[in-house]
Amino acid sequence: MIDAEGIMPLNFFKYKGVYSGQHNGMRYIIKPVGEKPDLKLSASVWRGPYASCAVSAENMTTSEFELTEEGRFAAVEWIKQQYEKRKEYWDAAPSIKQVEPIVHE
Repeated sequence: MIDAEGIMPLNFFKYKGVYSGQHNGMRYIIKPVGEKPDLKLSASVWRGPYASCAVSAENMTTSEFELTEEGRFAAVEWIKQQYEKRKEYWDAAPSIKQVEPIVHE
């Protein structure tokens, strides 16, 4: 379950920490973007099984939030809403065993 209590605290993100996870077939990442003092939180979701580094930006849905405790909670709520809106899509994502490996040359 996606829960704000299970996501890293605000200070983690203030020091440029990146948090990623998954819920069923939906992958997600929360990270700070921008430069101080204008840092924001960016949250992205995409269909598994691949990690964020193997997925193009076109295949991700992203939103930005204030780098505050309220923004952190809003980012987690947004991720939960993304899952609920497309639950069947996420749940039908293939496992890593069902897809071809990506080879970077």
